[in-house]
Amino acid sequence: MVVSVQFHGVQRALTRTREIQMTLLKHYRVRDLLENIKACYPGLPINEDDFLVTVNDNVSTINHILKPNDKIAFLPHIGGG
Repeated sequence: MVVSVQFHGVQRALTRTREIQMTLLKHYRVRDLLENIKACYPGLPINEDDFLVTVNDNVSTINHILKPNDKIAFLPHIGGG
């Protein structure tokens, strides 16, 4: 199955792309996808505590089971003062 992964902020700057398509096995979870992304982009600072996961523009969890054509984003936390 194929899913889309969107990059934002620093992620986009480091990957030099807005979105990638990844081919995954069935029953993949967001957690598995995250490990694949880390393998593809070893310098990418993307850890579970550093982002909010969305699947198809809805807040999700790291254990969410992905489906074909899902759109996943790891939204970095926004800080301010």
